[in-house]
Amino acid sequence: MTQTAEFWKESFKEKQTMWGFEPADSAIRAKDLFLREGIKDVLIPGIGYGRNAKIFIESGMRVTGIEISQTAIGLARKNKLDIPVYHGSVTDMPFDNCLYGGIFSATRSSIY
Repeated sequence: MTQTAEFWKESFKEKQTMWGFEPADSAIRAKDLFLREGIKDVLIPGIGYGRNAKIFIESGMRVTGIEISQTAIGLARKNKLDIPVYHGSVTDMPFDNCLYGGIFSATRSSIY
């Protein structure tokens, strides 16, 4: 396991849902942009336990996540996030053959 994977595993194990369940401001802005642009499929690398995914899902978008921490994926499932989430590092992409209209990453607070 890489140092990064170990760090996130321990962080989620210790702090669980450390950011709460409200989406980040950047997720709200991204959702609005994606809706204006007609984006239907969103990839969220570093999806964590899914707090930022729900705003996209509630807006009718299909969301796929990538997460390095199996602990975070478990928290997402426990909190009823029922979407595809690939366990691994974004450096191991691609995990599927899908083309995504939007990519949201709160870890960098960026919209691509």
